[in-house]
Amino acid sequence: MIKKLEYFERVLSVVLFLVILAILLWQIFTRKILGAPAMWCDELARLLFVYLGAISCHLAQRDNIHVRIDVLLVAVGERFRLAVEFAINAVMSGIFIWIAAVGSAIVRRTGSKDMLVTLHISVGVLNAALILLGVLMAVELIAQLFNIIHKKEVVRA
Repeated sequence: MIKKLEYFERVLSVVLFLVILAILLWQIFTRKILGAPAMWCDELARLLFVYLGAISCHLAQRDNIHVRIDVLLVAVGERFRLAVEFAINAVMSGIFIWIAAVGSAIVRRTGSKDMLVTLHISVGVLNAALILLGVLMAVELIAQLFNIIHKKEVVRA
């Protein structure tokens, strides 16, 4: 089940990227060739890019490939490295739970008149990416905490 969800997430990220690319190419075509730019392109591309960023952030955490300075962790023993990874993941879990909670509050405060101008949808759809990011990252970090405890490694297999 987890592998299927991870596969879906990877496919979704590729699809989102390709859709964003197609939208931007359409915008270039309508602006340069037709002389009348499609006004919705920029806003939709931006909205999809935000969600792509949230999903990609989770995938990078899942594969433990975020940019990091680990020169000190490479020089120390495995137990100390795992202890530091555990502490970092615990703190980051709390931060992402907080991000999800703040995102939820922002979405609830979004009024019915707060709309994305050209798409005519609620700004809450854009702000909901904070909830998605917070939940995905918190779940992944907590799973990695359990993995550190039980398997003595960070990345889940």
